[in-house]
Amino acid sequence: MKILLCDDEPSVRSIVSMMLKSLDHEVTLSCDGQDALEKIQANTFDVLITDNKMPRLSGVQLIEILREMNNPLKIIMITGFASQLNAEKKPLFDGLLIKPFRAKDILECLRNLGFQQASTPG
Repeated sequence: MKILLCDDEPSVRSIVSMMLKSLDHEVTLSCDGQDALEKIQANTFDVLITDNKMPRLSGVQLIEILREMNNPLKIIMITGFASQLNAEKKPLFDGLLIKPFRAKDILECLRNLGFQQASTPG
C-alpha cells in the first residue's frame, strides 16, 4: 500500500515510517500540510496519515482542501490533542490515532479502513 505520512516532527516521521515499512508498506514522507498537498497532487496514494498541528497548513486544513477537491484518499489523523478536535471536524477523516500509539494501533486503523495486511507488528 502507498502511504503518505505527514508530520512536522522528524522523530515521529522516522518511527511511524519504520513501523509502516516493517508492515511492507511503501511510505513517502512529508514535513507539513503544504508539502503533503503538493505530493498528493503529483502522486497517487492509498492512505494519508497526517498530524494535525503543523506549520504552513494544519492537518485539518489539508483534509478540508482534499475533501473540497473530492479526493477519495483515505485519511488517518494523528493527534496528541483529540479533545481539541471538535465534532464537526471528525467526519473529515476516516481514522484517528491518539499519541502515543503502537504499531498494532496503526494496523488496526488500517484494517478498519478495509486494508488487509499479512504482517503483524511486534
